[in-house]
Amino acid sequence: LATTDTWRSMRRKNNEFRGFEGMRLAFVAIALSGVLWLAACSPAIAQPIEFKFQTYGLEVDEDNIIQNAWHLDPLFEKLYQLRLANDRCVNIVHIGDSHIQADYMTSIIRRQFHRDFGNAGRGLIVPLRVARTNEPNNFKTASNVTWKSKRCVFPDQPLPIGVGGVTIESDDPAANLEIFMNDLWLDYSFNSLALFYQKDASSFDFSVRDLQGRELAFISAQDNDSSRDISTASWSELVNAVNIQSVKTNESQTKALVYGAVLRNSNNGVLYHTIGVNGAKYKHYNEAKHFASQTAGLKADVFIISLGTNESIDYPNVDRTFTNQVDALVRSLKSYNPKAVFILVTPQDVFRRKNRPNPGIRNVRDQIIRYAVENGLAFYDLYRAMGGEDSAKRWSENSLLRPDGVHLTKEGYEYQGNLFYQALIKGYNSYVPDRHP
Repeated sequence: LATTDTWRSMRRKNNEFRGFEGMRLAFVAIALSGVLWLAACSPAIAQPIEFKFQTYGLEVDEDNIIQNAWHLDPLFEKLYQLRLANDRCVNIVHIGDSHIQADYMTSIIRRQFHRDFGNAGRGLIVPLRVARTNEPNNFKTASNVTWKSKRCVFPDQPLPIGVGGVTIESDDPAANLEIFMNDLWLDYSFNSLALFYQKDASSFDFSVRDLQGRELAFISAQDNDSSRDISTASWSELVNAVNIQSVKTNESQTKALVYGAVLRNSNNGVLYHTIGVNGAKYKHYNEAKHFASQTAGLKADVFIISLGTNESIDYPNVDRTFTNQVDALVRSLKSYNPKAVFILVTPQDVFRRKNRPNPGIRNVRDQIIRYAVENGLAFYDLYRAMGGEDSAKRWSENSLLRPDGVHLTKEGYEYQGNLFYQALIKGYNSYVPDRHP
């Protein structure tokens, strides 16, 4: 940490003293110069992160906080050290249902993290369009063949479910998977790809190529990497698109079965992974064969779980085992990610049958909060933050809720994403001066 002039000064002192006392004083001087350097840098890093956004005045500011925020101290410390030294990647994994699959809300959160803490890449993408369902606007997947597919909400159908909640499979040795980055706000070009796939003797290999057909990397399902269901490839130059081409090299290879891919660049910063499936409930992720185990490949520092809306719609027949389902998912994720922390998010107020009040929301919300409090987990009461009881009516009157009474408009999701990021930054801004005065 010492400057060049400081080191030259130390050399002169060593020549003068030529003994233990001289060396001791030299080390003291070097340490002092490091302290002075940190003192010069720390004020800027320790300043609160300012965050402003367009508000419709429907939120309750005092309720727009992360509660039990002390549970997130390890996350806040990693984010602080990232800003201080730019020496790491912080992995955030956000799990949910249709509110997450479209990525309207989470793209806003991701964008804010990348602005304040650095852009390490797009993170996990799932080939949703190839699976014949909707995918986010900031990337596009395509293929030259039709793949078999399965979403985790159909547990009785064949195909295992992994990290993305959606699986695709093809037995065509000429099948490809094309990935195009399409974000209008941030540069998500990448030079590293971690492919989640069924990695065994029956799997095709993969050639990763750019759009000009040049091979960037080769992934062999028979490599010596012991990582379960994941292989990583990297190359020197950044690209915005790749063609992952199946390659059959022996008769035992019969298919390609893909769960998803993590795209990143060479920078330190935040990777904000999203996993969303239309109609998903806690139980669907619990029933997914490889879901929890494969999340270990994301190296999560925090799991944000935004589920419960679909359970609430079943009112008055809300699953009596709902709390057990919450516990099962948290425990399974913990078992594969023992150092990760958790934020449980309650569902927002929504309607039943387009315009009828939904008492199931309050039922599910109360169970999530009770579980978080009893188990010392952080939680975000989105229900209260958005205005509490009957807030769905007010959001609808402001054209922020769609006619189905459940999903928000694009503007509504952006508003909601900004509210969540503000709540998280409130916790971070409280943590930093307390731990790093």
